Amino acid sequence: MRLTRLAVKKFVARFFDASSFRTSLTSDDDGKTFHLVINLEDLATRRHVDEDPASRNADPDVIQELLNSVHQTRAPQTGASSSHMRPTSRKSSAKRATAPASYGPPPNKRQKIEEQETIPKVSYRARPSTLPPHPKDKPNRNQRRKQNHVRHMKEDAETFQAEDLQAEALPATTTWWMGTNFPSYSAAQIRAAHASPQGIGHHLSGITLVPYLNKATRFLDSQGRMLIYRSKITDNVRERLDDFIKEAKAFVKACTPMTEDDMAANRRGRHWFCIAGADRNNKSAPAFSKWHKDNEHHIKHFFRPGTAFAFFNGLASAMAEDHFPGIARRYKTCHEYMRDKYGITTPFGLFFNWCLNAPRLGVKRVHCDPHVDFKNIALGICIVFVYGVFNFREKAWLVIWEAGVCLELPPGVFLLYPSSLFFHFNIDRIQIVTTSNGERPTPENSEPLCRPEDVSEEDWEAGNGRGSVVWFNQASMFQTSETGHETLQIARRKGHSGNADGEKLLGEDEVFPDEVRHGRTIL
Repeated sequence: MRLTRLAVKKFVARFFDASSFRTSLTSDDDGKTFHLVINLEDLATRRHVDEDPASRNADPDVIQELLNSVHQTRAPQTGASSSHMRPTSRKSSAKRATAPASYGPPPNKRQKIEEQETIPKVSYRARPSTLPPHPKDKPNRNQRRKQNHVRHMKEDAETFQAEDLQAEALPATTTWWMGTNFPSYSAAQIRAAHASPQGIGHHLSGITLVPYLNKATRFLDSQGRMLIYRSKITDNVRERLDDFIKEAKAFVKACTPMTEDDMAANRRGRHWFCIAGADRNNKSAPAFSKWHKDNEHHIKHFFRPGTAFAFFNGLASAMAEDHFPGIARRYKTCHEYMRDKYGITTPFGLFFNWCLNAPRLGVKRVHCDPHVDFKNIALGICIVFVYGVFNFREKAWLVIWEAGVCLELPPGVFLLYPSSLFFHFNIDRIQIVTTSNGERPTPENSEPLCRPEDVSEEDWEAGNGRGSVVWFNQASMFQTSETGHETLQIARRKGHSGNADGEKLLGEDEVFPDEVRHGRTIL
């Protein structure tokens, strides 16, 4: 490194104390070029405590070693019964723990949850299934068929209830419209580990692994309210999976692609994606997205009756109605408002938005990076459907951070959960890398022992790697329909509080159904 004498002095003064640094300066014969010899251990330590976050180390392993060497620790986290829980008062003055002045970034006012780099340890207990009571009146034939179907499905279900997780404590905004983003510094550390060959295991100690056992799976909070539902793969779903893969590939080929910049900037991964439907984000009134307008004729064609797209689309909304009826009612009310006032209807059932995530050239599978869909409606659900060919026993499990669980999601599974309230991402349970000279693996010197997708070359070339579909609703649509005004600013000027009624939604409206209290069937 060649520097002027002034630059060398500034560099030394920035990173080292005059009394303790171990460096030496030598000059060439011309007396103009100086060489700086630095002890790298000292440099790393000084960078670790530097006031400028851009100068700090980003490798989580290095950070932990340096924490030990300079005798610093994270500030203790506060909360109720577990480290991930926010205060239940929902007041805007709620504070999260902050790091010492010499370590970590300043607190972000928008983020009201604590910095956290280790997944919360949430305790679960298995609950016995509750069969529906027999009706007092003799059921007709259709009712008997439905009851028999419910009982059959009930036999193939499992339920887990958390002991220290409450819906009210999940990180929503104080207005209850949407979720909050994950603390930026913690997210950066987790994303760095997620992308490294060493993996993210040290962030996930204590996580609960939940394999798919050919049963539906439900996760309840400590009050017995269902927050997460993973479906069973039924025969009619399994029969249509190949058709869906073919239609998905044809859809990707027919539609206007996102730009390389769009895909590179996508926090969820670098795969092919689209966002169809309507929203009111950064708009004065609800409207369809530009991508939807440009590809509307393709959307109508692929969602026509009889297609696999139409089949799975209808199944997604039916599941929402069956398992989250309170949320389904809220969604229907919003759709009716948008139809009557703005003439907006979508082909996506209960949802205004639909997203296809697909493999593409150079990206052989959909493998989502850590993120929160915080602009989605908070007290609602999104639905994820998984398709494709991949080793689902080991690859692309889904971590749901605040719930402390990691779920196996094989092709054909639907997952219903409030994605705006959970930090989530895909991981591989097994990832083995090799180095040419036996050194400790780093992103630069290692490569996977096997392809991460673990599928055949033919499947790779055919585009059959892992993909997913997401149905969701954004908070901005409900801000308009539930206040009766196009924007929150207008609503507040007209005397509205500008808030959603979170207490009513969580209480009598039961957006997260209380199966234990009602004794309903658990599917």
